[in-house]
Amino acid sequence: MTNRNVSLTPRIENTREAKPVLLPKQFSLSEIKQHFTDSMNEIKAQYKIADKALSGGDIAVCKTIWRSQVVFAEGLLDFYIHEMSKYCLFRMFTGQWEKSEKYKSIKVPIDKVEEAISSTISNDWFFTYLNDKFSRDVFLSNESMRDQLNLIGIEFRKAMIKAFPRDKEEMSIKDGSQIISDLFKRRNEIVHQNDRNHASGEQADITKEFVISYLSKIESIVNAIHVIAEEKSIQN
Repeated sequence: MTNRNVSLTPRIENTREAKPVLLPKQFSLSEIKQHFTDSMNEIKAQYKIADKALSGGDIAVCKTIWRSQVVFAEGLLDFYIHEMSKYCLFRMFTGQWEKSEKYKSIKVPIDKVEEAISSTISNDWFFTYLNDKFSRDVFLSNESMRDQLNLIGIEFRKAMIKAFPRDKEEMSIKDGSQIISDLFKRRNEIVHQNDRNHASGEQADITKEFVISYLSKIESIVNAIHVIAEEKSIQN
């Protein structure tokens, strides 16, 4: 009978192949805008489904679709600002754009500083840092959107003047601020309380006309930001 070797062999450690780090892709201004437009068109396509439900007498389903359009549209606006934030700040960092007044307030963790020191050729570390940092933030309230746009060099006041033109610039800024607050408020009411009043429990009504207006206001904000960014790219 052949003797088998049943002795324990040393455990081989640290042999797992390291997965390559996937760097976030840097998109152009036109690509960022196209992401928003394509997604917004998908949301608008839901009008047909809501219309069909309404014509079939299923009003509850119809209004649920309308509410979902509101929520998704706000999500698109937030993601657009995320993409624009990376685009604008990276250009400030690399010297392509003039730095905003709030640029110097950006705080970078020490591990990212060490990575920057060891990376003498590429600036990818900074774009990756921005991608990770902003992925956790929401820029839909009036205050947070104002702060973020001012940080990335897209002045909030200029964006509101372009998005919501009025006879006087100060009125554009005032109305724009209120519109952003109203958009965010309704979105939160739908997401967090099923569009119901906390006191009465009654669900707020919603119409197709309201949704059309809601989406149009979001598009106005995005278009204004895009135009300002294009103008800055030409100037720099």
